[in-house]
Amino acid sequence: MVVAEKVVRRQWYGQRYEHNYDHTPELRKKTQPHKKGRLILTLGIIAVVAIIILSRYSMITESQYRISKLKTDLKDLSAQNERLRVEVANLSSVARIENIARNKLNMKAPESRQIIYLNMN
Repeated sequence: MVVAEKVVRRQWYGQRYEHNYDHTPELRKKTQPHKKGRLILTLGIIAVVAIIILSRYSMITESQYRISKLKTDLKDLSAQNERLRVEVANLSSVARIENIARNKLNMKAPESRQIIYLNMN
């Protein structure tokens, strides 16, 4: 059986258009997946760049925290070092050593006959 094509005529903006409708679907180019792929790729790149930037800021913040802690430790150790230097100076003073020798060790100054002089020339 043979069927004639259906011809539809329309009046649009004063112009006449003819359309042939033959019940076969037209093949259209699918541009949507291409655009979606490009959008997904762009969003992926933006996400990766954002993650890299945020991780760098995180590393910088962590480094600044460690530097601050090390500076505090340095100040504490410097103060402790100064206290120890003062303590060494006090413990090695001649007056203190002489006092310990006379009182705790019961030592006394040597007599003149106990002193021996050496010639170093």
